[in-house]
Amino acid sequence: MLKLALVGLGASGLFCLEELAGADIEVHVFDVGPAYPQRFPCPIDQGKLDVCPAKACSFCAPGQSAGSWNDFKVILSASPVIGGRLFELIGEHELQTRLDKLRKLILEHANVEIPVVRPDQEDLDWIKRKATLAGMTYHFQELLHCGSDNAPAINTSILRMILERGTNIVCHWDTKVLAVKRKGEGFAVAYDRYRRPEQEKEDYFDICVLSVGRGGANWLTQQEFYKELDTSPGQVDIGLRVETSCYFTEEVDRRFYEPKLYYLSKGSNDIVRNFCSNPKGFVTPENHREYVLVNGHSKMFEKSENNNFAVLVSKTFTRPFKNPQQYSQHIAKITNMLAGGGPLIQRLGDLRNGRRSKTLVNNLIRPSLEAEPGDISLAYPHRILEGILEYLDAFDKICPGVAGDSTLLYAPEVKSYPDFIVVSKNMETNIPNMYIIGDSSSWTRGVGQAATSGMLAGEGVRQKLKEAGHPGEWSLPVQPAAQKTLAAADSSDLPGTQDAPVKIPPDQACDDLDRAGVTGSQELPVRSPASSS
Repeated sequence: MLKLALVGLGASGLFCLEELAGADIEVHVFDVGPAYPQRFPCPIDQGKLDVCPAKACSFCAPGQSAGSWNDFKVILSASPVIGGRLFELIGEHELQTRLDKLRKLILEHANVEIPVVRPDQEDLDWIKRKATLAGMTYHFQELLHCGSDNAPAINTSILRMILERGTNIVCHWDTKVLAVKRKGEGFAVAYDRYRRPEQEKEDYFDICVLSVGRGGANWLTQQEFYKELDTSPGQVDIGLRVETSCYFTEEVDRRFYEPKLYYLSKGSNDIVRNFCSNPKGFVTPENHREYVLVNGHSKMFEKSENNNFAVLVSKTFTRPFKNPQQYSQHIAKITNMLAGGGPLIQRLGDLRNGRRSKTLVNNLIRPSLEAEPGDISLAYPHRILEGILEYLDAFDKICPGVAGDSTLLYAPEVKSYPDFIVVSKNMETNIPNMYIIGDSSSWTRGVGQAATSGMLAGEGVRQKLKEAGHPGEWSLPVQPAAQKTLAAADSSDLPGTQDAPVKIPPDQACDDLDRAGVTGSQELPVRSPASSS
């Protein structure tokens, strides 16, 4: 029996697994997070905290910081610009077909009604006029926003469906893959328990699918096989998280929820864009162990009076520089150093006037994240900040008030990707039987196209099995390890896990929460979104 290793179970991994369920291959899933039903609900939702602490909580711990768990916003329209580059790889029709399948699956597993945001012709005429007068370019998108509060129930339901018909699947939760090495025609995968380190183990697999996300981009570049991949120079997105009043943006929020507006910087000719808008949402920290970033999310039921969104400057480096990930990480670490270890916050008026923000008392915009006031210009390159300020001035012509002095800026907000990895239409690299999917491939930048890349890889593996003479469907008895697992698992938990349910101790990212009285170690059920209003 052939064996396949799927490393990472974010959006791309989950929908790759959906394609592989029942295939004639033994699939082993490795994920650093706990089993889906045991993942920590946001402590703010539980009433244990009022605002996020300065350092990331367990809600953003590894395994739970994927886009399909935080905010869960899905772009459903095939675009050559927005959400990734799969349009170039497979064309509009093939991309739209899979996005339509993704929409259907999500809505089938949602236990509340989730509206699809699709602007009509009046909205399009309105934004085209506004954007043109502001010197910006609008890109159309159809959007599905599930919300962070709906994400646990939807993801758990989809995975449960997959495992019920996928007796060929074995899940290794709380497991960190240390290294993937080529071994003959296959791959040796070394792994250990993430929260309870044990003796390192190694197993052999015929096929390897890597779905490690943006957070795993640096890990990917450190692997021995990486130098064998066919790559081209990649990019990093460096920017700030902007938080302003929802009353300034309510017109575009109502019409579009998140308008995709691009701007070409006058001074440097850099492309500047908005990303991850969260009307009436919340700014949240994102802990990457060595540094803390900021991000944003919003919920279907609980609302704030603010809107937050990222403004990002995209940079692609050429020779002789070869480490764009390290470049962005250094900016993040310097920012954290100035803030005493966490995110930095500054009033837009103070940044323009070249002074540090010392207090936010009586500021018109009240921050939704506690962060250290300071001076972002001490950590960020002038070229990056100049492009962001130009963007906000242009956006202010569409939403008056956004570029006011009281608007808040959070740092660091960076998106790191590995180099652009050359892949086939099924996401297979030039290394035979190795697939790289999702944002870690640099082909996708969001849940929609990430999930699509997973579908493509799953389809590619099935086709390869068919060509090799395998029947295509699971035809042998469940392996003994899987049988033992299914028998040991509690009926209320997901089948197919490698271990029976255990209490998850708090990891390093939970230290601040522990001091605040949030235990993080109890087995918490997935909360029904319908009861969260």
